[in-house]
Amino acid sequence: MVKRGIQKFLKKQGYDKIELRVGMAALILFIVLIVFAFWFVVFHAKPCVDSECFVNAIEDCKKVSWVKDDSQARWRYIVLGNAEGDNCRVEVRLLEMKEGTIDSERLQNKEMVCIVSKGNSQTIEEDVSKCSGVLKGELQDIIIQRMHNYLLENIGEIKEEFVSV
Repeated sequence: MVKRGIQKFLKKQGYDKIELRVGMAALILFIVLIVFAFWFVVFHAKPCVDSECFVNAIEDCKKVSWVKDDSQARWRYIVLGNAEGDNCRVEVRLLEMKEGTIDSERLQNKEMVCIVSKGNSQTIEEDVSKCSGVLKGELQDIIIQRMHNYLLENIGEIKEEFVSV
């Protein structure tokens, strides 16, 4: 009798299909949790605290991230996975420029993706020949501009050296 009274009350209030609604909410929550767990397992890169951890991760192309902080700049590296051959794909982002000229500051928060040989301990930003992305283009633009300025400033000396040859 009480149960029937409660059912009538819930029906009057518009809650006659509450079991269905609760079931649908639980199903949606379950799906969201599965998607989050899948993303975390597949796409999340575990952080490294030192360069040794990062170099070891590159040997196996494990998904890790590492922030390299030195006196000139702060870089973030993320190993994305395997590339063709015996290589890994690594995303490089310049987080902060500590030293340099004003034109170097425009490089901040730019990134590039580099192909790195497994077990390579050389710093990635020293050789950008196997990289692609906005950061690589900006670095090359700055280098070309600096070479151009150097040539303009020293055109007399360069001309004299060519004449003497």
